[in-house]
Amino acid sequence: MDEFFERYQILIDRLNLPDRVLPKVLTICQLSDRNEYERVLSLFLKLFPDEIDSEKASELRQLQIPQFEGNFIAKINQEIVGFLISGIINQVGYISYLGVKASLRSQGIATGLLREFKAYLNKNNVKKIRCTIRKDNKKTLGYIHFLGFKQL
Repeated sequence: MDEFFERYQILIDRLNLPDRVLPKVLTICQLSDRNEYERVLSLFLKLFPDEIDSEKASELRQLQIPQFEGNFIAKINQEIVGFLISGIINQVGYISYLGVKASLRSQGIATGLLREFKAYLNKNNVKKIRCTIRKDNKKTLGYIHFLGFKQL
C-alpha cells in the first residue's frame, strides 16, 4: 500500500453509528442515474481537489450506470450535499469515498449515508467494511476510529 495511506476494516455488526436526528429536509437514497452521478462528480472535485488527476478519479469518471447500486447520495431540496461511493469485492464492502459539503459537516449526514450503506451490505450478506485513508487526514481518521474501524 502507498506510504501515504492506511487501510482500515470493521465487522459490520461492530460499526458504531451514533443515533442522530437528521435534518427534516435531508433525503438519503441510492444514486440512480447519470445526471445525479455527474452532480456527485462535481461535488467530489470540490471536496477532493487533490484527486482530480488520480487513478481513483479516473475510475469514478468511467463508472457505468449499472454500477451505481450501492452508492448513496444525500440531498437537500434536490441539491446533492453528500455521497458515499462504494463497492463489494469478495464479500467485503469497500468505501471508496465519503464526502459531505463542508458547510453541512457534523450534522449526521455522513452517519446517515453509512447507515444506508450498512443496510445495503446486510441485505447482501456482507460482513466486513474496508476503507483506505490518507495518513494526514486527521479528521477522517478520528471519525473512523470513533466508528470502530481498526487498522489492518
